[in-house]
Amino acid sequence: MTDDVSAAAAVSLSEIRTPAKSGGLLASPGPLAVAAWLGVRLLNRPLRVGQVVIAARRAHVDEALGHDLAFGIAPINADRIEAVNGGPFVLGRDRNAELTRERRALYSALSAVDMTALADRAEAEADELLAGAGSSLDVVGGYARRVAGHTANRLFGINPPDDALFQEVARAVFAHTFLNLGGDKAIEARAVKAGRLMQAWFGDEIARRRRAKALGTDFMGGLLRQGQVDDNGVRRTLGGMLVGSIDTTASAVAKIVYVLGRDRRLAAAVRADAADLAKMRGWCWEALRRWPHNPLVLRQALVDTTLGGVPVPAGAKVVAWTQAAMQDPQAVPFPDEMRPDRPAQTYLHFGAGLHPCAGRAVNDWQIPMLVGKLMARGVVQAGPIAWAGPFPDRLTVQLGAAR
Repeated sequence: MTDDVSAAAAVSLSEIRTPAKSGGLLASPGPLAVAAWLGVRLLNRPLRVGQVVIAARRAHVDEALGHDLAFGIAPINADRIEAVNGGPFVLGRDRNAELTRERRALYSALSAVDMTALADRAEAEADELLAGAGSSLDVVGGYARRVAGHTANRLFGINPPDDALFQEVARAVFAHTFLNLGGDKAIEARAVKAGRLMQAWFGDEIARRRRAKALGTDFMGGLLRQGQVDDNGVRRTLGGMLVGSIDTTASAVAKIVYVLGRDRRLAAAVRADAADLAKMRGWCWEALRRWPHNPLVLRQALVDTTLGGVPVPAGAKVVAWTQAAMQDPQAVPFPDEMRPDRPAQTYLHFGAGLHPCAGRAVNDWQIPMLVGKLMARGVVQAGPIAWAGPFPDRLTVQLGAAR
């Protein structure tokens, strides 16, 4: 072990735990929903203020995310990703040969994973947690985050001895990589410590599998077997994927359940469809339109260009306001209504263009499964949410009687 890896192994939970914090105005869906409703109606063209351009209309958001040669992601994410991941990841690379090679390796290995077996294990754990719950349940720490953490263990091929430490490592890295736009030094310090530990976990397991000549059939094993990237590339790919794998699920489930649990008529309609994964997916993505786990994504102009006819100079930050775009009546008929049968392309919850969320193959079944089982049990009352930085950390719901 190197000195860095040895030091990482000594990191304590308290050093990387994201502290409790009030959610403020963003602790409920109302302020974001009102802002998005107004934004898409007032910003018929992208709004440029100095070196910042805000796009709210669906056509303009699609343009910003689709024209990756003009609007890049590397200036936004690359430095923070590399600081915690020990090197680059596809969500911090713009279009080039390395991105093409590593994306191909990622999706090839992911497509070989037995998702049915992974989903079966997650579903069994969700059933067990709900069966053991009394009249109330913490939807985040006692349910969604726990199941998502174990799914991540199985998918990525590592099994740290401490679930809480594993979950906090992923959260700390996520907080800096994608959310620390203001450059908060405390958030960065937690993420760097967590990142070293994450690198050590993956590096040690890759080396163990090489020695044992048993590469495995999970995502790690797929990357190792195909040989499209070296072992460092395998580690970087796994680390980059792990970042959002737990708290994306936990945050989305918490916000969906909060939205549904505060509307009895809506909750009853959703409960009737709880056993149908496809219908539950529609209900979940509709609830996330009201309160998305991430209401916007950022890009930076790589060249002098235009967006929606508005001049955008090289270096300008582009705010693709995805929540507003999903409320655009020109693209989403009757956007104020909850319609779970909308086409999949309606939604921008997991990005678009060259850089969609690489974990959406898991999100697609795990989020609606977790919500569906909870709604089938019956959510009598939900909230409020307790927060850890930008993350929902606890949501206690009152449950109906087990059937």
